Amino acid sequence: MTNNYTIQDIFTMYGPDYIKTHKLSNEQWKVYNQIRKCKKEEAGFHTITCKDCGKTITGFNSCRNRHCPMCQSYAREKWIDNESSYLLNCPYFHIVTTIPSELNELTLYNEKLIYNVLFKATSESILELSKDPKWLGAKVGITSILHTWGSNIDFHPHIHSIVTGGGLNNNKWIESNDKYLFKVQVLSSLFKGKFLGMLKHIHNDLTFPNSLSYLKDFKKFNDFLRPLYNKTFITYIEPPKGSAENVIEYLGRYAFRVAISNERIIDISNGIITFEYKDYKDNGKIKVMKLTAEEFIRRFLLHVLPKNFTKIKHYGLLANRNKKTTIKLCRILIGQKIFSDFTTLRKRKLHKFICDDCGNEEFIYKFFYPLRA
Repeated sequence: MTNNYTIQDIFTMYGPDYIKTHKLSNEQWKVYNQIRKCKKEEAGFHTITCKDCGKTITGFNSCRNRHCPMCQSYAREKWIDNESSYLLNCPYFHIVTTIPSELNELTLYNEKLIYNVLFKATSESILELSKDPKWLGAKVGITSILHTWGSNIDFHPHIHSIVTGGGLNNNKWIESNDKYLFKVQVLSSLFKGKFLGMLKHIHNDLTFPNSLSYLKDFKKFNDFLRPLYNKTFITYIEPPKGSAENVIEYLGRYAFRVAISNERIIDISNGIITFEYKDYKDNGKIKVMKLTAEEFIRRFLLHVLPKNFTKIKHYGLLANRNKKTTIKLCRILIGQKIFSDFTTLRKRKLHKFICDDCGNEEFIYKFFYPLRA
């Protein structure tokens, strides 16, 4: 669908009224202001000058905020360019772990703490099951990405993990069944137990809103969590999709998504925001939702992450500490050639910028920013 509506338009048109009646956190203020100014005169400008013929192009600065729908393309390509050097010639599985909606309010008041617990419970569950000889019997590599939204942009924290379909055991490469890693029901049960156990462990560090202030008492907190042990924590495992090169492109799309893309916005007139969403409760059918501008902005700002919070993390074979050495060993054991052609193609795609007048590829960049009051 082609349209010209953006999150920036919504903030410009309806943001001033919203901020009069709603309190924004420092990070929400930053996101709101940067998206509103992105590629506008208020953001400053830059010049790109060809080193050969001297031709100069001037443009307005991008905000480069990780929540801005207009600023993700370059960051995504740069990230894929880097991560492609760690690809292995093996299947990759897509695993999703989700926490129940009963924990949403508590999570919103303790984002850093609970998001970190979500990452830890997810990675530990996958690594533990993978090492079990009943399943794979080897240490796998995991790249995990936090998303906090559902298709309707309401609050729905969950982790997307891309997991190698094979791993290391005593310097031997163990390959998984290309359609099977371990049972999703087993993962769900293990993840639930770990997550709720970790949540109890950090009880004293949690902040409780007035509506949940009674949970400061650990016994009542335990009573609050007890019914969740009988609830299914939604998880699923998708089998591999195509080649390793396709997987990294697929992962890049997940890694740099924001709560809603501009392409999904249909109309923003008369105080109503109309957008497309995928209804997973109805076989993934594409439907249309209408929200007031106030509710739309509220939902969008729910997904502003805490300052400096890392939303992409690596575990197992891909843990940053020894990733390069481990991947080299895996490649030797697999008998895999380095993805040289693919990596070269990625770099060309990332860096290709040519002067229209002379064909030169070297430029001088200068950035100019408005003075702060």
